[in-house]
Amino acid sequence: MSWVEELQNINYLAVAVATITSYVLGFAWYHWAVFGEAWANALGLTKEEADNTEGLGGAFIMSLISGLSKAVCVAVLMSAASISGVFSGALFGVIVAAVFISTSLGYYNGFARTPSKLTLLNSAHSIVELTLIGAIIGIFG
Repeated sequence: MSWVEELQNINYLAVAVATITSYVLGFAWYHWAVFGEAWANALGLTKEEADNTEGLGGAFIMSLISGLSKAVCVAVLMSAASISGVFSGALFGVIVAAVFISTSLGYYNGFARTPSKLTLLNSAHSIVELTLIGAIIGIFG
């Protein structure tokens, strides 16, 4: 596999849509009405503290960069493996998230003594995020 060739083969519209979807999912997932309250409680934050985004500009930019890098990487790997279609893409996303992200969060957070509720919320977010990214890349593939 040549990374340069695979980068030329991916659908950049799909990457853009997947990146935006990833970013919007983060806003929705951690919204107070969805999982935001559980997330804040796991961190010991009040609603006012959780709603205060002052000084978080870098985190929001990193969130966008993270979604873009995940979308590009998933698109390259799916292209290299000739994976296409919404179901195959979604399954690929689930596998990548479960194997690489959720297991890593599990042991990092376990040693850091992070509340398991927070680990589960963040792991579930990653699984849904990469499932959507894979499905979107698959639709365009």
